[in-house]
Amino acid sequence: MGKNKRNNKHKGAQQQQAATTTATTTTTTTTSNNKSNGIRIPKTVEKDRRILNQLAQRALDILQKLPANANEEWKSFVEVHGLLATIMEHEKPLQRLVFPPDNSNVNDKARLAKMSAFNEWAVAGGVQSDAVEIAIFPGYGLGLRATRDIAEGEQVLSVPRQLMFSEEQLSSAERQMYSKLPQLTNLNLAYALVIEKMRGANSSWYPYINTLPSRYNTVLYFTVQQMQQLRGTSVLSAALRQCRVVARQYVTMYNCAYMQPKNSVYASVASLFSQHGLCYELYR
Repeated sequence: MGKNKRNNKHKGAQQQQAATTTATTTTTTTTSNNKSNGIRIPKTVEKDRRILNQLAQRALDILQKLPANANEEWKSFVEVHGLLATIMEHEKPLQRLVFPPDNSNVNDKARLAKMSAFNEWAVAGGVQSDAVEIAIFPGYGLGLRATRDIAEGEQVLSVPRQLMFSEEQLSSAERQMYSKLPQLTNLNLAYALVIEKMRGANSSWYPYINTLPSRYNTVLYFTVQQMQQLRGTSVLSAALRQCRVVARQYVTMYNCAYMQPKNSVYASVASLFSQHGLCYELYR
């Protein structure tokens, strides 16, 4: 921070260029004392954190303006998509922590292998069923398969409320804490799920969260070229809006976690995100 004005101006120009082009190198990191599931969280060095902050701010500036027409909506999507791609390049050390290669749910078989622990957790929590089991349905992912004939009107599955991940499960202190964050929509549940995911095996919800897919077949994972195929159809606008909402939610969370002064009203909840390795690959 103690550089002269000329150096600051030069660095500002470099950062502006980085914010408008796709990064080709990963972020340099140091090791912090923060831990998630016993693993040290990589801490982004100050220079790269400044670049990430600038990228997030640029994305937020775009997303806060409503497009006036379809062409502006498409242009906004392409620009934000590029910014998010650059952000993900810089966040790769955190991505490897959140989705370690040896623990990735990249396919149905990997997820199914974790269902034994999930079933034990579910039964211990009061889930009751003797008529269905979790199985792979090719082309559709995991689902419930009948293990016997089921009578009409028969109850096949019972899940107690305490095993339903909802805002009801948040303590009053947590609800109050999350209420300090900007509410673009009703995001308390999303905030809570992200933080429970980042807590890893320390979370009481770990057996459930550990079965969730690493990726989804949604428009959030589409390339610009794939999204281009939707142009001229009735679904394009809805797809662009979904991408826009999720992107804005993330950069808003990022802003709260990394770009607020220490005395900010967001400080208490922001530390939960920053200490556990918030990254876009986790949120989407």
